[in-house]
Amino acid sequence: MGWVVMTCLLALHAAAAPAPDQIKVERRGDLLSLSWRDAEDQLQGVLTPAVPRPGEPLRLTLSVGNLQGPPFQGAVTVAFSREGVPGQVTRTLTRDAVGWSTEFVPDEAGAWDVDVRFLTTRPKAAHARFTVSEPPVPPWVWRVLLALAGGLLLVRVLYAVTRRGVTPEHPIPPLPQAANPEATPVEPGAAQPVDPPAQATPPEPGPAAPPEPGTTAPAGPAAPPVDPPADR
Repeated sequence: MGWVVMTCLLALHAAAAPAPDQIKVERRGDLLSLSWRDAEDQLQGVLTPAVPRPGEPLRLTLSVGNLQGPPFQGAVTVAFSREGVPGQVTRTLTRDAVGWSTEFVPDEAGAWDVDVRFLTTRPKAAHARFTVSEPPVPPWVWRVLLALAGGLLLVRVLYAVTRRGVTPEHPIPPLPQAANPEATPVEPGAAQPVDPPAQATPPEPGPAAPPEPGTTAPAGPAAPPVDPPADR
């Protein structure tokens, strides 16, 4: 019941609350450390992660204490707002096992504010600012870009090395072409292929020509001997 009364009192005094004091924000490893104090009270807290991203939840945990007197047990109001848009998300927190804690999901990158208000001997207000950053470029994107740059550099080096030896006095020799068998030049002294001699065709037998006068006719083939007639 006491918490309800304290919450109502805090709401009634919100309009008359003094200008918020600045909360000191320091990065410590994976979290942001929050600290603030005046002559009567002190506030400490952590904001994780240390680099909030749009669309990712961040967690705020606060601890409020009196420098004198009993421990503070009342309600704490926190308001998250993007720069230039006040009071975007406001929540009233009650003490749990670790203090006063809540989660919040920023929807855009940029500067964000968190205002903390609570009531002790008088209304207290403190203000902190943190930055929500866009997610970095994935490592594989950088690896692909480096590979492309290395490939382009290698192509340029190979092209420069190839063009270095090509001058008007030393042009690039033409590519060899296949030899034409019909126009193959014959080197001097080279042996010419010799066609095999054609076989003579024997003349067909015909009537013998008469011998010329004063010449002896060639002897013809000898006639077979004639057997003498047998005695009767």
